[in-house]
Amino acid sequence: MRETGRPGPAPRVLISSSTFPIRPDDGLPRFVYDLAEALARHCPVTALVPGAPGAPSRERMGGVDVRRFAYFWPRRLERLAYGHGMRDNLRASWWSPLQAPGFLAAQIRATRALVAELGIDVVNSHWMVPQGLSAALAGGRRPGFRHVLTVHAADVYLLRRLPLGGAIARFVMDRSDAAFADGSHVRDSLDELLGRESGALLQPNGVEVEAFQRAGGAAPEAPFADGYLLFFGRLAEKKGVTYLLRAMPRVRERHPGLGLVVIGYGALEQALRREARELGLGEWVRFLGRQPHAEIGRWLGAARLAVVPSIVDSRGETEGMPTVVLEAMASGTRVVGSAVDGIPDVIRHGENGWLCRPRDPLDLADKILLALASEAAGDVARRARETAEGYAWPRVAGRYLEVFARVAGAHR
Repeated sequence: MRETGRPGPAPRVLISSSTFPIRPDDGLPRFVYDLAEALARHCPVTALVPGAPGAPSRERMGGVDVRRFAYFWPRRLERLAYGHGMRDNLRASWWSPLQAPGFLAAQIRATRALVAELGIDVVNSHWMVPQGLSAALAGGRRPGFRHVLTVHAADVYLLRRLPLGGAIARFVMDRSDAAFADGSHVRDSLDELLGRESGALLQPNGVEVEAFQRAGGAAPEAPFADGYLLFFGRLAEKKGVTYLLRAMPRVRERHPGLGLVVIGYGALEQALRREARELGLGEWVRFLGRQPHAEIGRWLGAARLAVVPSIVDSRGETEGMPTVVLEAMASGTRVVGSAVDGIPDVIRHGENGWLCRPRDPLDLADKILLALASEAAGDVARRARETAEGYAWPRVAGRYLEVFARVAGAHR
């Protein structure tokens, strides 16, 4: 990474991401938007994101100026962003991979244009590819902006599988002034990919603490006599939902009136519905699909437990630190999570939550039963709330802003 200097005035920031809500409460992942909104309280922030059907090319979303770029013609055939996520979208149709070069080129052009138009000091790209690569190429040898990279997980694992992945990663990092990683395993994997220490700062995504605390007071109608466990997330292999389904019969031996609520969408939904029926859980599992952000808080606040059964999937991928862990903690809901990647960075077993072995439905069931029977539930919930407060978006944004100001100060 390039050398940086002393902090300067609040910089003008461009956040580049392929994951962003089309509307603030549409159920799409919104952690990049939440970061942008928190930063916008302190400095001018523009979000550069892919175009979406029916969405304007420019709008104001809260305190954030949102610019959407077109990358394929006709526009109705744009398929890379939104939906089930870029990785699944690339595999969904034969023409989707053909859009990737145009996407990269359009993002480079849009980055250069906005830097010139708005006098951008810092570009914060989320994911090394394609956003980090776009920023690195947009800057060239003598960049007109400073580049701060945020690595999440899928980008690093993708590059690990590509023949030139290490070279691409080094190219991007050599043109970055600072980097964040949202989980310790992500950072370790990045270091391995680079063949050297990245110097990336460990920073999980944040949480809207007050919003989730408030949402817990308006519980939805209970769908099961003895309450429910809650899973919230994309229905993809690395989320490990199949192991939660397999753990449920053992849990229900002790709690026969207990059910499972699944909030989320993804390519595996039909397979998971089928597995639930095969396990005899048909009437005890509710798949609610995508839900507005406010509704997620209500379901979390009323859950007996939130369960985050993440795994390393068959492609060697896992996730950074799932935001639902902190959202559950902020809601005062006890959480059981797998001991993979960034989850153990936040959950301390038996103190503010419980950790289980990944891909082990028996151990997952045992940890769920342990959490349900815990006599220290109140203490665990209190410590969980305290943990969540340490990751409130204003605090996370403050850490980002310190880095932005430092690298921008070296550029001025």
